[in-house]
Formats: sequence, C-alpha cells, structure tokens
Amino acid sequence: MPRKRPSAKARLLLLTPPLVQTNTPYPATMHLVGYLRSRGYAVEQRDLGIKVVRDILVEHGGDDAEQLLELLQGDAPPEAKLAASAMVDELALWIRDNVDPGFGFSRYAEKISAQASDFGEVERLVRRRGVVDAPLERRLEEAMSETRPTVVGVTCPFPGTRVAAFTIARLVRRRQPGGNLVLGGGFVSTELRSMTDPRPRRYFDEFQLDEGYAQMERLLGGTPGAVPPFVRPCYDGIDWDDYFDVVETENPMHRLWSVGRWRKLQMARGCYWHRCAFCDVRLPYIRCFEMPRPAEIVDAMEALGGGFHFVDEAMPPALVRGVSEELLRRGMECEWWGNVRFDAAFTPELAKLMARAGCIAVTGGLECADDRLLALMNKGITLASAKKALRAFRSAGIMVHAYLMYGFPTETRAEALGALDYVRGLFRAGLVQSAFWHRFALTVHSPVAREPGRFGIRVGRPPSGGRVFAVNEIPFEEPGAPDWDRIGRALSLAMYNYQQGRGLDRPAAYWLRAAR
Repeated sequence: MPRKRPSAKARLLLLTPPLVQTNTPYPATMHLVGYLRSRGYAVEQRDLGIKVVRDILVEHGGDDAEQLLELLQGDAPPEAKLAASAMVDELALWIRDNVDPGFGFSRYAEKISAQASDFGEVERLVRRRGVVDAPLERRLEEAMSETRPTVVGVTCPFPGTRVAAFTIARLVRRRQPGGNLVLGGGFVSTELRSMTDPRPRRYFDEFQLDEGYAQMERLLGGTPGAVPPFVRPCYDGIDWDDYFDVVETENPMHRLWSVGRWRKLQMARGCYWHRCAFCDVRLPYIRCFEMPRPAEIVDAMEALGGGFHFVDEAMPPALVRGVSEELLRRGMECEWWGNVRFDAAFTPELAKLMARAGCIAVTGGLECADDRLLALMNKGITLASAKKALRAFRSAGIMVHAYLMYGFPTETRAEALGALDYVRGLFRAGLVQSAFWHRFALTVHSPVAREPGRFGIRVGRPPSGGRVFAVNEIPFEEPGAPDWDRIGRALSLAMYNYQQGRGLDRPAAYWLRAAR
C-alpha cells in the first residue's frame, strides 16, 4: 500500500538540550528522524547541548579553551587527553563558582536524582538568567532559521536536562507563538505519567510517553504504521566535529562512556527478561520485547560506519550471536559494545565469536552481588552463573563493567561488605575491569513499589492532587536499616581504588574504617 503523505506544511525540528554527553550525541532524536523520514515526513534535528557547552567554555576560556577542545577532539595520547580534560573540568568549576552556580557537566549520580515534584521550582530556574541562556537562545535561533519548523520537539532524557528543555520551549513560544511544541524522552516517560499540574502546558502542547514514534506521526497528520522491531537512526543535522572527549581516568573500560564518537543503536526493543524487582518493568518501553533480524542491524552498521554502542536494556544472546555471525560473514571490521545480563547463554564459544566480530566490552548488572538478594529481586542469575559468563568474556579478551547496587530492601551490613569482598575477588582475577556502586532508589513503576510489604519496607504516598508535576522516586522507610551513607562512602572509596589497581589486598572492613 502507498504511504499516506503528511501535510506539506508540517515541518518538524527535534532538539537535544544541554547537556547529556560531550563525546557523542544522545540517540533519541536520531531514531525518531530515521523512522519519520522513512514514513515520508520532513524532519530535522540539532544537538543544542554540545554547541552551547562549547560556546560557554570558549567564551570564558578564550584561546586556551579552543586549544584544549581541539586536543580533546584529536588523536592525542590518553595521558595528554587526561591532562586536557582536567583543565576543562577546572574551567567548568570556575564558571560554576564565579559566573553561574547552576553550570556543570552532566554526570551520572550515585543515586537517582530526586525529582522536583513541584513545577514551581523548575519554572523559577527557567526564569533565572544563567550562563546557558544567551548561547542557548543564539543556537536555537540559528536552528529555527535554518529549518523553519511548524512543530518543535524536545527530548528530555534525564532530570538534569529538564530546565533547559523548558527554557527552549519558552524561547520558541516567544519567537513563534503559534507553533506546536512537544516534550518527550526518558524523563517524561518515567516521571510525568501522572502529571496533573496545568502549568507545564503553558510551555508544551503535548507530552509524549515512551518511544514516541506513533504519537509523533499522528501529530504530523499521518496514520501511524506498525513500528518495526529495529529502527535505523539517521544522523543528518548532527555535526560530529562539535564533540570532544572527556578523559576522567586511565581505566580503559571506564573511558568508553566519555571517549569516542560512538553511533548508538538498539539491537532489540524492550528487555527480554523484564522481571527485576527494582526496575520500571511496568513501563511499555521495557516490557514489550521484540527482536529484528540480525541482517537489519548489520545493514545499519554498514551504512553508518564507525564504532557502535548498543543501548539495549540487555542485548539478547541469540541476537548477539546472529549479529556476530553476520558481521563476520560480510567481513566487516568495527568495534562495538553494549549492555548484557550475565546470562548462562554467554558461553566461552559465544564470547569468542563476539570478540572476532568486533565486540570490545560489555556492561551488566551484578546488583547487590549476593545470592539471597539476587533471588529476592528476581534477577534470574546467581553469583556462580554470573562468574561463568565473566570468565567467558575474560577468555575472549572482552572488557567488563559491572553495575552494582547497595541499600536494596532487607540488605544487611554483612551482605554489603560480603559483596565488596566478592567484587574485590573479581578485580583480582581480571574478571571485571570497571564497576560502580549506585544506591538503591525506589521508583513508582517497580515491583518493589507494588508490593512493599514483601520487601520489608513502608512506602510514602506519592504526590497527588491537581498540581502534581514529576513522580518517580518515592520515599520509603526500612526499620533497622544499616548506615547506608557510611557504607556507601566505603564502597565508593574501595571502587575508586580498585579501578586504579590499588587496594586489592584490603578486605572490606578496611574501607569501612577508612570511610568514617
């Protein structure tokens, strides 16, 4: 059947606000552009975040900042980039301390950022003039003059981008009062599902949940088609020369997030496990699992070129095998990495196949690294089965980063320290090269929130009424819980040293004493 053509007047501009990453673009708009263009719509995109942060650094750092950014864009040795990154961070801190206390590079926090459930606080920050405002207004004007959109869509992937997203809406409203404004992204999909406050609708006409493909097509005047299991992203409108590395550590695994111009793809939609008690498994983008054919993924890799970061909830082992075999069949040479579950299906044979096909690293959740807690959270792995997968990756020369969690309901002090000793053993054996401990956060869409009594906690009531803005993380009480603040400091201190190859002979009790 021929595709239904949208109105010739519909022109969509998709924007990424400051700031997600400096080394590579966040993939939300690329996937929407790829899908909507395949359906015949006029769509453009710009990453305002990277342009704005460059403008700010150069404005306040002058020629020195320009030279540092050139160094961080080139092929300088890691030690030179490490020194240059430290200077850029110092400049960012100076701007924060002397110009605008709200300025800073985006960083993943130890604990999920507590949301502003009152939109009034967000609106106060939107109206406050800061260091971001002038360059953001200038870059937005440039993008709108080039593309002349009738609809402007903004992605808001994390809480840290929400103020800039609403600032963009305010500026667009001033410039183009009759335009249509849409907000989407991870922050919207997780935190604004229960929004009743009318004030955000002064900024955006629509708030799109989940992937947004069908909703955006409908908004542009078309009839949504079936969204395929794999969507090929389109990077038109993205200037790769804007991006620069930030080298925070010499650890080669840890550097992958902030070094390199990775093209971000998604092997499969949703999560093939979708049962973990701490996860937002009730949300559609996690629970609806679909796998494409391996050839579709490799076709996209061949067309895009470069290196690839697969941003799946967890890459399915069967699909990983198919993609690896297809890459080898075509003789393609590229580097790629992505997230996995430490699943028994990742055998030594599969890991070696992956490595031959270009896989250099995997990330995955060991969570509390304790069998009782893994069973309670329905993770679907044990320490023994996880170690088999880790050994398989080591035998293939694939680096591993482990996501870890502390403070899960019912976890004891002894279990947390036992987990630290277990992880220390993994570092000593070369089974992991990098890891990070996050503090457990109770989210409203998780199985723990649905059955708090089963996990021994009392849950606070989420905000309700007529002026609810964001609802995601919810407070809870756990009688008799350990001093997680102190334990968290010990875990972070130990992990910082382990990643530098230090302190691997020190037991967990040593780090607890050091963290007083």
